[in-house]
Amino acid sequence: MQSRFEQMNNKSFFNLEEKLYNMLKPVRPDPVFIDSLKTKLSHTPSVILESSKKNIGLLVVGAGLFAGALTLWILTYIKKIRE
Repeated sequence: MQSRFEQMNNKSFFNLEEKLYNMLKPVRPDPVFIDSLKTKLSHTPSVILESSKKNIGLLVVGAGLFAGALTLWILTYIKKIRE
């Protein structure tokens, strides 16, 4: 025998379940989609990694810093010669 609290809980729970069942329509997915998804998930794709271009960016930044330092050194050297 259930207590009154359990009966109210079950009633509200079943009422909620019934409301959800009436609001949500079951979906029947396309079998072709299911088969293609199954194939995609079960076969591992071949992965080709591209070479990293981070080293090129670092080289460009380094060359820029070197060129800037060389320019400052040349300007300072020319300024000393004129004095």
